[in-house]
Amino acid sequence: MSVHLPGETGEPPRGGPWFRSPVALFLAVSAVLVVAIFVATNVIADDAASDAARAQAESVSELLAQTTAAPYVGGGLLSGKPGAYDKFFRKAPNLLQADDVDSVDLFAPDGTLIYSQDDPDAVPIMSRERYELSSAQQRVLREGGTGSELADPTSQRSLDRAGEERGLVKIYTRIETETGEPVLFVAYWALDGLEERRAEIFGAFRWITLGPLVLLSLVSAVMLGLLTTQVRRAGRERERLLEAAMTASDAERRRIARDLHDGVVQDLAGTAFSLSAVARDLEVPEHVRGRLAGAGDSLRDGLRSLRSLLAEIHPPDLHGKGLASAVADLLAPVSAAGITASASVEDVEDAPAAEVAVLWRVTQEAVRNTVRHAEASTLAVTVRGTASGSLLEVVDDGIGFDQDCHRGPEHFGLTGLRSLVADAGGRLEVRSAPGEGTIVRLEVRR
Repeated sequence: MSVHLPGETGEPPRGGPWFRSPVALFLAVSAVLVVAIFVATNVIADDAASDAARAQAESVSELLAQTTAAPYVGGGLLSGKPGAYDKFFRKAPNLLQADDVDSVDLFAPDGTLIYSQDDPDAVPIMSRERYELSSAQQRVLREGGTGSELADPTSQRSLDRAGEERGLVKIYTRIETETGEPVLFVAYWALDGLEERRAEIFGAFRWITLGPLVLLSLVSAVMLGLLTTQVRRAGRERERLLEAAMTASDAERRRIARDLHDGVVQDLAGTAFSLSAVARDLEVPEHVRGRLAGAGDSLRDGLRSLRSLLAEIHPPDLHGKGLASAVADLLAPVSAAGITASASVEDVEDAPAAEVAVLWRVTQEAVRNTVRHAEASTLAVTVRGTASGSLLEVVDDGIGFDQDCHRGPEHFGLTGLRSLVADAGGRLEVRSAPGEGTIVRLEVRR
């Protein structure tokens, strides 16, 4: 059973440099948002411009109907009296005064066409043909107001006209005769003219929405860039201070280790040798020699523990060639815990310093966990160099733990090493089961 520690796959981070840049990400997201907002506002503005263009045309139609037709429409025009037509022709101004008006019709309430003009230079048409009015036109006749709809080129009125209603918009409004009888005034507007008017209205607002959004994005990107620069500068300063602190701490540990090694350790070693020499002197009473031998053994055990402690404080000569002796010093006090320990370190002489450091650190944590928690009788440490990296295995025959139920105490310290292992391009694996011991395996690739 095995578990891979999170963040320790050893794979390089994905994504190019641009993807890791906050400014580039912000600009990419801003571009998408600007395009989305621009498209949405354009759709809304386009609809509003269309409504505005149609409303303008309706307003012109109302003015045209009230000023050029309504004052001259009499009741005789509705009943078809010839005199009423003559009077209307003589007095009514040209109904096609607006540039985009294609033609004009006047309808009686029952749909009878009483007047039609489609050419400002031609004689208006007098007709008594009856056509079916739409429900919207009938409502305008009843209630007043103005309405509009696309002309239907298949309608009977279109078929009877000299021109074609395709591409026209019918805008109609109600006017009244002198006696109050309703008449439907219908102006046929060219759709192209309305589209041009819509484009004119819409064009004024198209770039108003885009400009501020782009400007806001650019200003925000500049501010984000400045903030990112400050954060990175602060991060570099923090890393520099941390590195300085680590360097100072390392120097202090080195000084303490050197002082202990050159002072206390040498003194204790000399004392142990002296006691051993005295214990072998036959002139010394036998019971004293026994006590002196025991004291010498105790001093030597203390020296091994002290050397192991010095290795933990600051491993001596921690590089490829010195890793074997550093691991041996680390395992020196293990026998005091009743554990038979062995170590094998091969082919790591050319390993980089960072690689050796992570091998040592994981070995140290794994051995410490074995001594504290595993209740093991044997412990084996194997370090082997390969063409592409290094391989470490720390194996004990202790009580193990159930990785499916909980993380054993052996796992906590190793989890804390995940950042170190990941930075070194390593892969850390822990295998354990109740009663089957624990295997810690580290693979570091260059």
